[in-house]
Amino acid sequence: MAIRYSVVIPTYNRAQQLLLTLASFETQTYSKHLFEVIVADDGSTDGTKEMVEGFKASYPLIYVSHPEQRGRSAVRNLGLRRAKGLYIIFCDADFLVLPDFIRIVSRYHRKYPKAVLSGFPHSWDDAYTHYYPDFSPAEKEHFRNTLTQSNLWSADFEAANEIIPLITPEDILHQTDALSKVMIPSRVPPNVKKQFAKTDVAPWTLLVTRCVSIRRSHLARIGGFNERFVLYGLEDWDLGYRLHRLKIPFYCIKEVVGYHQEHPTHLRGNVLNMENLKIMFETYGFNDSSLNLFALVHPSLDLETYKNTLRVLRRGSRSKQTRSSALLLRRTLRMAAKQFVQPNHTHAYKKSLRWIKKNAEGRKSRVAHVLRDMVLKSEKLVE
Repeated sequence: MAIRYSVVIPTYNRAQQLLLTLASFETQTYSKHLFEVIVADDGSTDGTKEMVEGFKASYPLIYVSHPEQRGRSAVRNLGLRRAKGLYIIFCDADFLVLPDFIRIVSRYHRKYPKAVLSGFPHSWDDAYTHYYPDFSPAEKEHFRNTLTQSNLWSADFEAANEIIPLITPEDILHQTDALSKVMIPSRVPPNVKKQFAKTDVAPWTLLVTRCVSIRRSHLARIGGFNERFVLYGLEDWDLGYRLHRLKIPFYCIKEVVGYHQEHPTHLRGNVLNMENLKIMFETYGFNDSSLNLFALVHPSLDLETYKNTLRVLRRGSRSKQTRSSALLLRRTLRMAAKQFVQPNHTHAYKKSLRWIKKNAEGRKSRVAHVLRDMVLKSEKLVE
């Protein structure tokens, strides 16, 4: 039978974490001949190639690589070009999948065959599969507190100069209880998880490449990832935004399907990569408030305010009583985004904000309240 799911795993110098992730695909309850795993290596120098080629997989395992690092988008597209499946599952090298992962994804796709399926927010939790000597002091303290509760802490960790594995491939293959002892209680507030799961506004923010499944024909239609995004940040939401513009629906998987292998934060990169945000504005312009709002309220920092602002704007636009305030809010967001990209004409920008603030005085609607708040945030762009 034909491959139905192609799992694309981009990686760069994550050999030890990737080894566990590959082992976790050995435990899948979904038929091994119906999925393939493609490791797309972005020029790793830590023995990733040798590890993957030496891994004895019972499922089709393909290794492709760039001779040197080209960035997160380019390496995902590299794996995508080798994929044969009807659906593409993007899975990070540090995402440890549970045995029913692909089976659950398949069940959702039978119900939503054309949708983008996201493992977020229900598979947001972490596990300490390794100790890293370059954990920050705060990360080391959290590591120590977590392992102390499971009686796994040892002072030897503090003297370590190399990565120490806490979970082995055998633990994964034999499904021992070792993983349960290094789980990290979720540090994501419940309200953030709740907002992530809602798709009434900006549903494309569900596209987080740690764990997401997309129809391959949809990806071909939009040309895959935008390779202008080289560094960390927004390359996944950019892809989601383009799929959303094609009116492709988004759904979140309500079951936990895996765990993130915790690592030093500095390996992740800068979440608030403002250069990448400028690329989005250069690509799509300033006509969409859901993008313009990024200049004032970044979803990575305050998802609840971000989504609630869009909801208030939408409701305000539908009512004759608040439509003028909604138009002023749209104008404010557009001005802020343009100022963010090209911080010129500051005098004219401030003058326009003063005019909007004056027009918003005395208005008592919810949209007017949000408008005044966004004007204050806009003023800070030129402080």
